[in-house]
Amino acid sequence: MTSLPRINSQLQPILLKGHERSITTVKYNQDGDFIFTCSKDNNPTIWNSETGERIGTYEYHKGAVWDMDPSWDSRYVATACADGCARLFETTTGRYIARMPHRGAVRSVTWGDGCSVFATASDPFNSREQGLISVFEFPTDDGAVMSGGDAPLHTPILEIPVDDLNKATCLGWTNLNEQIIAGFDNGLVIKYDAKTGAEIARVKLHEDRVNRLTFNADKTLMITASKDTTAKLLDPVTLEVLKVYKTDRPVNAAVINPVQPHVLLGGGQDAMSVTVTAASSGKFETRFFHMIYNEEFGRVKGHFGPINAIGIHPQGKSYASGSEDGFIRLHHFDSAYLRCPSHIPDDLKVE
Repeated sequence: MTSLPRINSQLQPILLKGHERSITTVKYNQDGDFIFTCSKDNNPTIWNSETGERIGTYEYHKGAVWDMDPSWDSRYVATACADGCARLFETTTGRYIARMPHRGAVRSVTWGDGCSVFATASDPFNSREQGLISVFEFPTDDGAVMSGGDAPLHTPILEIPVDDLNKATCLGWTNLNEQIIAGFDNGLVIKYDAKTGAEIARVKLHEDRVNRLTFNADKTLMITASKDTTAKLLDPVTLEVLKVYKTDRPVNAAVINPVQPHVLLGGGQDAMSVTVTAASSGKFETRFFHMIYNEEFGRVKGHFGPINAIGIHPQGKSYASGSEDGFIRLHHFDSAYLRCPSHIPDDLKVE
């Protein structure tokens, strides 16, 4: 039970159906007018965040698309695919600009501040190789599609090998693109110098895989989601754990609300057990926690499988969740939620 008062909020979802397999990533762009989603099919998709209308898809992928990320100005979008390639597209036209081959499946891609640099995380090709974190500058070559449908090759300016028998699962840039923070399959979070690749700090934050890491708007806070059933709020500078949000199921996604002191967690029972579990008992809900008090005060149901990804509007107007069932549910927050009190004493608030 929570000590926080109930919010009488009614969230009516818009159901987005454009994928044939389980969702892997849901992200808003910086302005909040687009939602980007990808799944284990080969059709990463862009949607209108207000109406849920499908705008288009990005072609040329030959396997599951694990991640995608729009640039700061939304002109470009990068994708990470299981076929061993990261790809770069123009957002609105879908023009294929560049491809970045890797040795193994590409698990994560993320842009730095601005549009000049982005990074990827890829698996090792076999047990004798190491996984890599690769840093790329934006290509300056002509992006015309070459014969056969492929775009020009683009090579990294830096490759950072990770630990043996481990792989990076998610990435993020700190302010001014000075460091890259990576979450790993064994629960480690490691910070690297983005120019030299030197390791700056490592912390064993979780007992199992780090599924996702995301920042707040000004990157003064970071939250991780883990298979060990917890999400943790961190200081990105020191990697100090500030708060721990505990659940009873693996946490696949976590985001920080930009306008309320709340965090949203998504997860649920492991996908392999979903077929023998009722939706009511699988814990397939988005769970709302108070950021400061660590208390869960609400849940939003609806999915018929574990929630794999959550994105939140940069102005806190809505959020979207993607699930193992292949659906994205877009929820616009109502006035009851947007105007709910923060329950933080006035003398502790920062104006």
